[in-house]
Amino acid sequence: MPGQLTRLVLSFVVVALVAFAVAGAVNALMLAIFISAAISTGVIHRLFPGKTDFSLSLANLVAVYASIFAFFVDEAFGRIDHASLGAGFAVPLAFFVGGCWWHRADIRKVVGNPEARKERGFFAVLSWLVPVLLVGVTVLVLNGVAETVINSDLAFGAAMVLIGIIVLAVSRDVAMFLVEAGLLFEEFFARVVKQVIPAFAFLTFYSLIAIVFASLYSILSQHSSVTHFRVGGFARALSFPEAMHFSITTLSTVGYGDIIPASNLVRVVASLEVVSGVLLLLFGVSELLEYTREHRNKRRPNEPGTL
Repeated sequence: MPGQLTRLVLSFVVVALVAFAVAGAVNALMLAIFISAAISTGVIHRLFPGKTDFSLSLANLVAVYASIFAFFVDEAFGRIDHASLGAGFAVPLAFFVGGCWWHRADIRKVVGNPEARKERGFFAVLSWLVPVLLVGVTVLVLNGVAETVINSDLAFGAAMVLIGIIVLAVSRDVAMFLVEAGLLFEEFFARVVKQVIPAFAFLTFYSLIAIVFASLYSILSQHSSVTHFRVGGFARALSFPEAMHFSITTLSTVGYGDIIPASNLVRVVASLEVVSGVLLLLFGVSELLEYTREHRNKRRPNEPGTL
């Protein structure tokens, strides 16, 4: 139960973050995204109380839906006000919840029977995406031909209602997809929790390497008559936070280019750090995998003939 509550809180934190990013401020659109996610998740939880993974998957799917919705709006419906956008966003969710309620008996049978879910196959379960994508593509194409007609409240409302009707018709398939996704997410979360200790050890060693090289960069740049770095095109010494930034980007082989080595000595040290980072990733991942195998073998019952 605590694990489920943690995942639920994390899911709604993600939804709130995406809602704020999509809306750009606390406005009607942001509130519509978050409130519709909360209501739809709550209703699904009441309809299928024994399947928390179902409602959790729906909350996560709302965040994905909001991201796609933002692209859809930017491309075709930039003139629609936030209140109308929020109402349109909630329409497919309302239709989906209504479809789940209408087909609740059938969905309960499917949700509680893994064999029934396997009968449809992966691509059959995702077939509901095809008509939804066709609606989106059609709107985008028509927007390029008649932008003033498409970019209106009427066209936006019609598109969202049409998507909602499609979701209503395939609510059973969407429910199957969400259940399978929830089960996979739950299994993944459980495995991640078991890897916290070795992952923390790896991260600690990784951090120590970054700190040691950052200290070397800072000392070299501040206590030498030679200019070792260029920052934003200007030769100067590095502060420790800047040295830490350069060390992390070097160790991860990202290399933003805002801080550049200006001496052969620092280039050599930076090369050593890159090699250290690659070796650490190789051996670190290997040790994590070995740790996982050892603990998996310990959980298995002893087979006949083994000690």
